[in-house]
Amino acid sequence: MPAIERELETLTVERTADGFVLLTVSVPGHRQNLLTPQAVADLSTALDDLACGSAPRGVILRSGRPGSFFAGVDIARLEELRGRPPAEIAALCDRGKALLARLSASFPTAAIIDGVCLGGGLELALACDVRVATAAGHTMLGLPEVKLGLLPGWGGTVRLPRLIGPGPAVELACSGESVAASAAQRLGLVDACVPADQALDTACLLLTVRGDDGSLAARRLRMARPVDLDPVEREFLESTSAAVMLGRTGGHYPAPPAILQVILAGSAGTAEKASRIESAAFAKLAATPVARNLLRVFSIGERNRRDAGVGDDNAAATIERAGMTAPAIVGAGIMGAGIAASHLRAGFSTAVIDLNQDVLAGGVPSILEEAAWDRAAKRSDPSRAVELAGRLRVSTVMASIAGADIVIESVTERPDVKQQVLAEIEQTVGPETVITTNTSTNPIARLAAGLADPTRFCGLHFFNPVRRMTLVEVVRGPATSDRTVATAVAHAKRLGKCPVVVNDSPGFLVNRILMPYLHEAGELLREGVTAERIDRVSRGFGMPMGPIELYDMIGLDTAFYAGLVLSAAYGDRIEASPVIPALVKVGRLGRKTGAGFYRYSGAGQKERIVAVDETAAAAIARYAHPARESSDRTIVDRLFLPMLLEALRGLDEGLVRDGRDIDLAVIHALGFPAFRGGLLAWGDSLGAAEILRRLEPLADLGPRMHPTDRLRGHAASGRPFTE
Repeated sequence: MPAIERELETLTVERTADGFVLLTVSVPGHRQNLLTPQAVADLSTALDDLACGSAPRGVILRSGRPGSFFAGVDIARLEELRGRPPAEIAALCDRGKALLARLSASFPTAAIIDGVCLGGGLELALACDVRVATAAGHTMLGLPEVKLGLLPGWGGTVRLPRLIGPGPAVELACSGESVAASAAQRLGLVDACVPADQALDTACLLLTVRGDDGSLAARRLRMARPVDLDPVEREFLESTSAAVMLGRTGGHYPAPPAILQVILAGSAGTAEKASRIESAAFAKLAATPVARNLLRVFSIGERNRRDAGVGDDNAAATIERAGMTAPAIVGAGIMGAGIAASHLRAGFSTAVIDLNQDVLAGGVPSILEEAAWDRAAKRSDPSRAVELAGRLRVSTVMASIAGADIVIESVTERPDVKQQVLAEIEQTVGPETVITTNTSTNPIARLAAGLADPTRFCGLHFFNPVRRMTLVEVVRGPATSDRTVATAVAHAKRLGKCPVVVNDSPGFLVNRILMPYLHEAGELLREGVTAERIDRVSRGFGMPMGPIELYDMIGLDTAFYAGLVLSAAYGDRIEASPVIPALVKVGRLGRKTGAGFYRYSGAGQKERIVAVDETAAAAIARYAHPARESSDRTIVDRLFLPMLLEALRGLDEGLVRDGRDIDLAVIHALGFPAFRGGLLAWGDSLGAAEILRRLEPLADLGPRMHPTDRLRGHAASGRPFTE
């Protein structure tokens, strides 16, 4: 057994009988190890002690927390950079790198990577001579700083291209994606990938052998020198990478091109020069609005992960620990199948019930295909589907869900059918079972009217396609209990989803904010603005697709029925457009029929827009409005200011518990550009007074463009919407 030499707050120093020193890290107060100020200070202290004592044969850094090497730098440290001068930020980077450089310049060092190794954690591992990863499925390595609008600031852009080559380094750092241990070994990012119980012996062996044959010393020399990159290869890498980045980001995110240039410039010089380039670039990016907004988005995402959905966190924690282990889905249509697949992927044994044998038989293959989807291969894994089939139970008999502890009803959106099914579910399951409905339009209060115990009932609104859409609206009805809400929130998180709790309201949160955007796009069409231009301006704002494309993707029939619900509730602001029912009437329903506002060719991933549909153009002309001034900025104002006004009304009504939930929801469900920080954060970037000014020339369009009292109050006080 190793002898303990010193115990610090975040790490323990031990020495083995054969002369190796083990630095075992476990950072208290966090779910995963983070590079907190204390962890950094303790590492520095441990290195000081080693420098003063007898030299070890090697130093091995490992985690004392299974499943977590280091998840990166404490986000609070990054938020503290806001407002600091660039020179001060660069100096902070240099101090961190000076500590890591001590690992690269002193004793032979190895990192044992078990679990997540991200950001500053990977930079710490890169500073060691040898990296040994465990073959466990939870071991993932990556540099996600780009997702925060930043670049690696502790030597990641310096060491990575020298270790695995500039091309792979650019791809890894610019994508921000993580790789599994086996892929990391193929890249050359780690030296070995072994079972966890062999990791320590492997690290000791590698340090001994490579120290004796001189390869450790040779690697240190190579890591300090310029990278040998052919000029033609450099030019090709620069041009192709820049084109790919532009396609991915639309030019809205400065970090990816900055990473490309830093890696190329740094590779041409020594590591010392590359380090200075990196620090300066990090400081410049840290001062950008994009970095500020992306840090905010990350922070509200972390808040959501901690949020129990109710005020009683203790009760919610008890529920989360207990867990829902026997879920059942009633309804095997498109949404029911997607929800069932998400349960199988999350490890649940899942019951699926549909009274229609044909629907059930048709749903099972799609459930298994979806559950076995391999994101890396972009196809379903047949062997995985066979494996998951053992966890899927299907039946046409409602009695088969009697033992379920949570039931998700996902039948047709007709309220009379849903009420009948929900009543049958309640009569079948036990008194403690939580009953939920997947609905996008039906009021929870109305659906709960036929239940004997509405306290255990809530909405659990998944978005289509379920696999790709992370947001879930947990809809609290008038009688829904805290226990029910907390249970639904905890269950959604186990599925890997991002749950947002909203109060019962027509359209709930997302569809209520979406409909003004879609409605205004339709009005612009009627004024003579082309569909192509509307979509181009929206994509230029940062949306993943324009509103006319979105109409076709949703399905014009679906949009029509949702519009009826919202028009009935908010008719003074959202009047039903005659264009949509005109297209539905003639079978132009969007992509699923090959034509909606646009005509389409191909299928699946090869599907593409051919042109504006002639029938749609005729319908738009039939219901035309007089033309108005339509600069690109006016189009942006008309599309997005009504969304902001609706969000402010929702805050006034207590639709959500916190405005940050609105920003999180529109980013995850609508693709609202994260670089803008969310809808309310975008409003802050304009300022309430400027928003009032922009609304003035649009006032004649009606109540949908009229300021709310809350907006006027913010303009008068200067308070931000996101406070």
